[in-house]
Parts: sequence; C-alpha cells; structure tokens
Amino acid sequence: MILLILSLLICHLLADFSPLSTDWMLRAKSKGAPFFPIFVHAGVHALLMLVVLFFFIPITLAFQLAAFQWICHFVIDVCKGKMSFYFPVFANPSDKRYWMLFGFDQFLHQTVILAMAWFIFR
Repeated sequence: MILLILSLLICHLLADFSPLSTDWMLRAKSKGAPFFPIFVHAGVHALLMLVVLFFFIPITLAFQLAAFQWICHFVIDVCKGKMSFYFPVFANPSDKRYWMLFGFDQFLHQTVILAMAWFIFR
C-alpha cells in the first residue's frame, strides 16, 4: 500500500512540478480558465497515475480511478484558479494567504490520492 501511495504522489509531483506542466497550462490554472488547458493538465495527472495503477490493480478499476483523478484534479485546479482571479490576494506569492491556498490545494490533491488508495485496499 505504501509503494502505491508513494508512486501516485510521485506522479503528482511530476505532473505539477516538472516540464510536464507547461506554460500554457500554468497560465490557465492561474485564472481558472480557459478550461481546456486545465483539462489537459488534469489528463497528464490521470495518465501518469493510470500507468502506475496498471501495476497494482485490474485494468477496469485502474481506468475508473484514473477518471476519478482526472475529474477531481480538474475541479480543484479550476476552483483554485478562480479564487486567485477573483481575490487577487490569493495570487500574490508575497502574501501568506497565497501559500495558505496553495497548501490547501495540495492537501485536496493528496486527499484524492489517499481516497484512491483507500478504495483499492478497503
């Protein structure tokens, strides 16, 4: 179980904090729009996690959990972007509220990963 969770967290790290997260995606994420680049970004997360899940669970369940990841990641990123757009204090890295929202965003993403693992090992 720990290996699966660690592998999924590494997928999240790679999809969010590497060249896999392109400028096109980051611009959209910062405003919560347009949706398509954020949808593609969430798809990168889902695809990486799908590859990992293939090693741990049946293929049908892997696709279902990857779809769950895709939808959740998309919704979380759109909401964070909208918060930053409508409340500029959340878009300013020199303000502690920026980091509070960033931390909450990461907490939500990690909670989704834990929920996926819980569903597999329940």
